[in-house]
Amino acid sequence: MRINLTKKDIVNSIYMQIGFSKKISENLFDDIFLCIVENLTKHNKLKISKFGTFVIKNKKSRPGLNFKTKEKKIISQRNVVLFKPSKELKEFINSINE
Repeated sequence: MRINLTKKDIVNSIYMQIGFSKKISENLFDDIFLCIVENLTKHNKLKISKFGTFVIKNKKSRPGLNFKTKEKKIISQRNVVLFKPSKELKEFINSINE
């Protein structure tokens, strides 16, 4: 069983299910992904109904430790994307496992 879902897998799924050409399917995927990224970076939060919410959170710099070398380093400040699944997505996932 494969764990990763690639762009090619999604494009092929659009191609097979909707019937668009592979080039149109790839352009559709790229446009949707670009729309998500642009809105997330512009507003720092993006909610997709019945799927979940993406939020950009700023993490401050902090001390860290390399456990192999015992060397102390500062982990730099950065932005991270957090995802919180919607109630509907949680219920769907839990209903599959029953």
